[in-house]
Amino acid sequence: MDDWIVWAIIIAFYAPLHFLMPVLLLFITGSESDEARRGLIRRALIDSGWSMALAFVIVIYLAREGSLSLAMLVMLLSMGLPFVRIWQHRREIRCTAPSGESLD
Repeated sequence: MDDWIVWAIIIAFYAPLHFLMPVLLLFITGSESDEARRGLIRRALIDSGWSMALAFVIVIYLAREGSLSLAMLVMLLSMGLPFVRIWQHRREIRCTAPSGESLD
C-alpha cells in the first residue's frame, strides 16, 4: 500500500477523534453558562487543531526516521493536550466567577 494511502487512513480516523472527544466532553460535563461553554468549545477546537498539526509534524519526522512506534505514541499522547487545556480554562472560569455564584 502506498504511503499516502496509509497517511490518509490515519488522518481519517485520528482527526475526528482528536476534535470530537474534547467537544463531547464539554457537552456532557460542566455546568457553565451557554456563553462560557461556547467559548470553551471554540478554545478546545483551536487547541485540538494546533496540537494535531504539531503532532503530525513530529509524527512525519519520526516515521521518516524509522521510529514508527514512537510516532504512534506521540499521536496518542497528543490527543490528551486539548483535555489539559479544557481543565485549565475551566479553572480560569471558576476563579473569575462572582463570589456569590456557584459553577459546580
